[in-house]
Amino acid sequence: MRLAQWARLLTPGRLGLRAGAWYSVVGRTPKEVQLAVRGRIVTISRTLVELRDTPPSEWAVVHPTGGRESYMVCPGCRHRAQLPDRHVDTMRCPRCNAAFAIAWGGVPALLSLAAQGLKPDRRATRRRTLRERRIGRERRSTARGASLPRRSGQRRALLDRRRRSASR
Repeated sequence: MRLAQWARLLTPGRLGLRAGAWYSVVGRTPKEVQLAVRGRIVTISRTLVELRDTPPSEWAVVHPTGGRESYMVCPGCRHRAQLPDRHVDTMRCPRCNAAFAIAWGGVPALLSLAAQGLKPDRRATRRRTLRERRIGRERRSTARGASLPRRSGQRRALLDRRRRSASR
């Protein structure tokens, strides 16, 4: 038995998913979720999606970033519709003519955290100080390996031989 069959993106992003739209879950791992999106499978981090057991049965209210107007997504046909002028409990879809409740709460409180921006990666190491950085010859010698000679004439000859052997 599958625990979660539907997922939607918590924050709008460049993942190929529409904000507010629910997608069927194809596979799951502890860290990732595989979604069926327009005939292909998209793998997304599990922290970026909201999971649920049943297909959506209410309008999803979407508040996109970037100053665009908010809208609702029909659970039946995925049609986008404008928000009503006043706060109502149910609304009929202009495309499929089905009436559904409106989920005014929208995406859970995680959206408000994500709206603040991504948190810095605490796993990253601290920046090296100028003293700790390798510069000049020290950097080049370790990056290219110890097999190259130090003198420029010998080094150039070795590099020419390598180029000639690679082009054959």
